[in-house]
Amino acid sequence: MQNDGKVGPAYRATAELAMHSPLARLPVILLQVHDKAAQQLRYELQVLFENADETLFEMADKAQNDTEQSLFFEAMRDVRLKRKSIERGFLERLFDAFVRLAQPDASEPALQGVVPAQAVFSLMANDLERTQVTHAMVERVLTRNQLSLCQLSARLNTLSCLALDEHNNPLGPAMLCEYFLQAEREQGVDIKVKLIMLRLFEKYLLSQTEQLYADANQLLIATGVLPDLSDKASCCAAKVDALAQVSPGASGDTNNLVGLLFEYIRDDRNLSLPLKKLLGLLRGPLLQIAQRDQNFFSCDSHPARRLLNVIAGAAIGWGASAEDCKDPLFRKIEHVVLQMARYASNNPALLESLLHDFSMFTRGESSRIELLEQRTRDTEQARRRSAFLPSTVQPWPLPVLDEQGHLGLLLVSQLRIGTWIELQEDQTARLRCKLITILEPGGTHVFVNRAGAKVLEKSRTDLIVQLRSGAILLLDDRLLFDRALESVIDSLRQSGAE
Repeated sequence: MQNDGKVGPAYRATAELAMHSPLARLPVILLQVHDKAAQQLRYELQVLFENADETLFEMADKAQNDTEQSLFFEAMRDVRLKRKSIERGFLERLFDAFVRLAQPDASEPALQGVVPAQAVFSLMANDLERTQVTHAMVERVLTRNQLSLCQLSARLNTLSCLALDEHNNPLGPAMLCEYFLQAEREQGVDIKVKLIMLRLFEKYLLSQTEQLYADANQLLIATGVLPDLSDKASCCAAKVDALAQVSPGASGDTNNLVGLLFEYIRDDRNLSLPLKKLLGLLRGPLLQIAQRDQNFFSCDSHPARRLLNVIAGAAIGWGASAEDCKDPLFRKIEHVVLQMARYASNNPALLESLLHDFSMFTRGESSRIELLEQRTRDTEQARRRSAFLPSTVQPWPLPVLDEQGHLGLLLVSQLRIGTWIELQEDQTARLRCKLITILEPGGTHVFVNRAGAKVLEKSRTDLIVQLRSGAILLLDDRLLFDRALESVIDSLRQSGAE
């Protein structure tokens, strides 16, 4: 039949659908980045589910009773049935997140709507324990791969209609966790199975993010997207763009930004009251520094920011009674703060000098404390070995846990050597201490104070109970200024959206 050049209704409908499809709006390079990432993530999900089956079988084999064994066998069946749907749901959400990068109108409906950065982990908002567990997983990725993720965000920002950072980057750990949790929720995965799957998600997928970010960055570089981006410039640019885009007047309003930073410091539960008092003296000097130096907010390497970070890091073990003139660390921090308050705004070179001097002091302190911690660790391990000789070791009974108990157990499993906690001993007394070893059998956790002396010993069961009740809180030891700036940016972004 001769083609007369007329277009039939079916063809027009197909063409119109293609023009308005998400693929038509997605730049080719973004589509390539998505496809490369999806290929790796699909493979890792397959590995995850293959190991989930094996893990659940091993747990069933080691079950303490028939009821527990039946639970694990039922979980194996449930995971096998829902595996494909969870994989598909995860990858669909990944694609939706990339599609939104090409949508200039934030109100434009997405395929299925991706959760915004400020609502990450909203599925867990009613359960502090699960939020803390997932937050810890994300932070480990950020600690490990922050530079490569920061560079990826900077490169994607040149192609995206949305302002991106490490939290709403479609390949960032927070968003990857959100895709997985939403996909599981849609399939009605049992809470006990969900907790096991979260562990495997970190082990088989989040542990591979270094390669994920390296491949994405390399693909963007090969197509000419910021090929000469420096390590320093990438993170600086990302923060400047975020501050500029969330609130048009925010970047110029230095006084307001510094005020917001110190409001965060004032309300931060991770900082002891004595430290808050000392840091409060720096508001004026840091405001003057920020007014004179435009790099203060944008560059992680700014000496004033680094000094604030190392001071907060050194004092994380301080309790409410740490304000002691006999304490060498207190005297040193007080000296640095007073020096900054008097001279730093007019003498930039002094910042570097104070930073160097304080870093040398804390390095010496750390070396001494590490030796004391090792002695404590050796003593406790020797004591445990003598108490449980090979001939006397019996299978250690597992506690009987309900669903919330399993959440607590997962939270305890996230405790790493070096984690700081705060224990509410009574109405007024709080104890801060650091985990230095876990003794088996029984999972006895040994904690020391900031001087390296043992101050607390908790069984795994006790930790589960006290973490659930809020008597024990995990302390956030990430860089103080970065946490504060991140909070300010999120607050400005939310207020701008409203």
